[in-house]
Amino acid sequence: MRARLTFSSEAAGRVFDRAHATLVWLAVLVFLSSEPSVRGLAMAAMVAVALAASIVACLAKCGPPDPSAPHHGD
Repeated sequence: MRARLTFSSEAAGRVFDRAHATLVWLAVLVFLSSEPSVRGLAMAAMVAVALAASIVACLAKCGPPDPSAPHHGD
């Protein structure tokens, strides 16, 4: 039997946090750049980051939330 590649929910959360930060910086680069080739490359990178984060979300293990884990609003 083949093992399925999965990520823990904590690891998936870290990927989403980092992907969000990367997307913000790439969006800033798109708006500040006057060179069309740089803008196109940054937009392609944004698509790649979003696609990678989506794949991680599909491979993340779903389970009950850990009550001892800190919440973002705390």
